[in-house]
Amino acid sequence: MPDKNTVTYLNVLFARIGVWSLRHRWLVFAASLLIILISVMLSANVRMNNSFDAYFDSSDATYAAYLQYREDFGSDEIAYLLYDAGSLEHGVFDLALMQKIARLTTRLKTEVPFVKDVKSLANVQLMMPAEDGLEIIALEEDFPQTQAQLLVFAEQLMQKRMFIDGYVTADRRFGAIRIDMEKSSIDPIDAIRLDPEGGDGLENVYPQVSDTVISQILADPAYADIDFHISGDVPMNSAYNRIAISDMSTTGLLSLAIIAVLLLVFFRFSAIGLIGPLAVVMLSIIITVGFIGLLGWDLDMMFAMVPTMLISLGIAHAVHIISEFRIFHARYQDRAKAIQETLHLVGAPCLLTSLTTAAGFLAMSFSPIKTLSHMAIYTSLAVVAAFFLSITLLCFFLSFGKAQDSAKIQSRYQRPAMDKLLTAIAEFNIRHSRAVLVAAALIFTTAGIGIARVEVDSNFLLDFAKDEPIRVSTEYIDNTMGGMSSIVYLFDSQKSDGIKNPATLLEIERLQAFIDAQTPLVRKTYSIVDLLKDINQSFHGGDPAYYKIPESQQLIAQYLLVYELSGGDELFDFVSEDFSRANLEVRTQMVNSSELAALKASIEAYQRQQPLTHSQNQFSGVGALWVQLIDYISQSQLQGVALALLTISLMMCFIFRSIKIGLISMIPNVAPAVVAVGLIGWLDIHLDYIKLMIAPIAIGIAVDDTIHMLTRFQYEFNKRGNYRQALIATMTGVGRALLITSVVLVCGFMSYTIAQMDGQFWFGILLALTIVVALLADFFVMPALILCLKPFGPERSESLNADELPAAARLQN
Repeated sequence: MPDKNTVTYLNVLFARIGVWSLRHRWLVFAASLLIILISVMLSANVRMNNSFDAYFDSSDATYAAYLQYREDFGSDEIAYLLYDAGSLEHGVFDLALMQKIARLTTRLKTEVPFVKDVKSLANVQLMMPAEDGLEIIALEEDFPQTQAQLLVFAEQLMQKRMFIDGYVTADRRFGAIRIDMEKSSIDPIDAIRLDPEGGDGLENVYPQVSDTVISQILADPAYADIDFHISGDVPMNSAYNRIAISDMSTTGLLSLAIIAVLLLVFFRFSAIGLIGPLAVVMLSIIITVGFIGLLGWDLDMMFAMVPTMLISLGIAHAVHIISEFRIFHARYQDRAKAIQETLHLVGAPCLLTSLTTAAGFLAMSFSPIKTLSHMAIYTSLAVVAAFFLSITLLCFFLSFGKAQDSAKIQSRYQRPAMDKLLTAIAEFNIRHSRAVLVAAALIFTTAGIGIARVEVDSNFLLDFAKDEPIRVSTEYIDNTMGGMSSIVYLFDSQKSDGIKNPATLLEIERLQAFIDAQTPLVRKTYSIVDLLKDINQSFHGGDPAYYKIPESQQLIAQYLLVYELSGGDELFDFVSEDFSRANLEVRTQMVNSSELAALKASIEAYQRQQPLTHSQNQFSGVGALWVQLIDYISQSQLQGVALALLTISLMMCFIFRSIKIGLISMIPNVAPAVVAVGLIGWLDIHLDYIKLMIAPIAIGIAVDDTIHMLTRFQYEFNKRGNYRQALIATMTGVGRALLITSVVLVCGFMSYTIAQMDGQFWFGILLALTIVVALLADFFVMPALILCLKPFGPERSESLNADELPAAARLQN
């Protein structure tokens, strides 16, 4: 049982804060304004940063390999255009079509911002035997004048394995244009602006600017008769950015509008009932951004959790304070007295709620991922900021109002229908407390079975709606040619010219052959081995028997020199300039991260059986980093939530000076997360890193409800000495604020269901569900536990029979 003196001290302290804030309201307002102005000034230094250096430590092996890959080979992001020529007699080698593709290739190469290279059937380098050893042919240099000439070229090209299923399908129906970029979507913002002075809006940064120009070129009427499907990193990331921003603005504004309307309705169109909660939320966000600027940190995708958390807790604090204020104002007809009594009653629960929620987030600050660690710290500050604004600035707003007669105030603040509902819930608990616990146990068991079915996984493509054009095109291309996801293996011989060693190349070839066999996941691979085999075959008159790696390092060096002298310019797409490193590009279908992880695991198992002896290799590329990052985030979130729950459990036991009460409180605290995750399991929905963000928010909401219910229940029990009377008084007191808060937040967050992104849709559904479950757990499960276990001690007055329960109105006085 909590120390009564400590509770009394806190109650008196908050009552004094309320009175002080009222007497010095303009000082409070000026101080709040000063803090906001300072925060706004500090916010000017804050920048968005979704580059990988915000997530990975430089010592991480995968990240280090990626940095080495970028240094040697640049970005591995592409745009991929697939076109269908099935209606033409000669397929993709139709002369008129090829002429258009040639013009299109040139335009893409010269007009698209941040482009590194563009390859199509019109300009790929075709190696052919020649009297002096090697000839490299590209259509753009000597374009055929007749269909017959083009078909001769087609026959030659179709003999080259390197181009099949990369630029043309074996049946010649589909062709492709590959646009290689020099930038990556996760590069620092300074590196991806088109106009250095044009700001950081989407219209001025990569990949948006590149995708926009590609779309404009394809919209040219000259290409209207070509059936294009576009995908790849550039259009997918661009579509994601565009839709995500559209969703955030649409759902965010709609959510705030719904919340505002409901606050007005519940508080009888009181301006304070609207302005107060929203001001607390908005100013808390500004203070948080200012704090981030003060520490020199950047904003990243993890910051998206802050507004949602502050809307949940900030509005909850404000609703509790305003709701109790209205009751006391109706009783005393004196604003100063009402504020004093309000903070005396709810100040301590709001403080405890904020401290436990902040502690829960701080428990995640030990994550090795910088963004998660930073998020844990600034979210904790945000929660505390919302609390202090609630007990100071909100009192400033509540201090204003015209004097009204007692009858008018009483009429305005009465809610008989809500009191009747809350009393009925209390009476139901009293009559059926054991049945409630049995039902809760069954629900928890069912949810537990669902949790056992959950798979932590992620698939970027599935974030898009099924009918979203970029998803439709990506799935079509994935099933036709190319592979729209990419991973890279970086081979390091650790010495100059080491890649020219035939033994090293044979090891690359062996691993490449193993990866090629992992169909249908793997669609295409590219490496220096493919280029060398083609060169060797060309030097031997095109004899298929020589499609193999040359036998000596000296011969390899000579072949590569002749290749470059003959005009070949693709060599350094595969090897570093000093020939110490080489890359193996693996194009895969857009699948779940677990499937890519399984592919990685199978490759690693193969290499343990057949180890490399002439080089070392590393899993790399943007695709590899996303796999690693998602795994890091998922594991860190799960570990962080577990640590947060442990921290909150210990704090609850300390706050109430009782292990029994602390453990009772944790049941409604974990219920929302358990039920939500269980539902995910039963619906066979992947638990990705976006859905995992719901867990800390759900815990924060549940802790808020639980502490308010527990502290009020204990307060009423100490006052009355009877559990049943205390429950009714608690339900009709704090229960009103909990019900209002829950209805407002559920309706507000349900606006997320209109989002185009699947992740946002499920985020809204699951967040609304957690709020409902948190409310039900605190309205039913926790009262039933308290009635059965009697953790506050023995009753001092005779227990009432169920049919003798007094009306709620009698218990409020």
